[in-house]
Amino acid sequence: MRRPPRNLTVAIALLLLLPGAARAEEVLLGKVGRASILEISPEWRKEFDTYAPARADLDTLAGLSRKAHLDVYFGSWCGDSRRQVPRFLKILDQAAPRRMRVRFYALDRSKKEPARLIEGMGIERVPTFILSVGGREVGRVVETPRTTLEHDLSLLIDRIPAAIP
Repeated sequence: MRRPPRNLTVAIALLLLLPGAARAEEVLLGKVGRASILEISPEWRKEFDTYAPARADLDTLAGLSRKAHLDVYFGSWCGDSRRQVPRFLKILDQAAPRRMRVRFYALDRSKKEPARLIEGMGIERVPTFILSVGGREVGRVVETPRTTLEHDLSLLIDRIPAAIP
């Protein structure tokens, strides 16, 4: 039996010994919590730690007057998700919108699994943030915000009265 090349053996040993080394490539699937998101890799945590959302937009989010749902569809493997989802977590922390329920769904690279969570949602790119009130979609931010994530979300909140009677 042939032995593997020494550099491959060393690389495998390092992956086994370094805490979290293999996690960077781990693909999350399904409904996940905040802690799992920030542990995907050090880059996700760094984006969270360094982001500074705009106060005026945080005030709009904090002042949400109706019960709302915000579903976040993302890929743990995706660069845009790596930027926007940790930023969103920071926005949530600082705005603390009491009337908003947030759910996070991690998708595979094809954006087709887990099928039961995304069927009929029209998810083509990630991350996708979908704001709903009374079971009706108000709007979404897809992949990259037009301005900043907190501003685009505050614009969606401003549309609630007109979109939902």
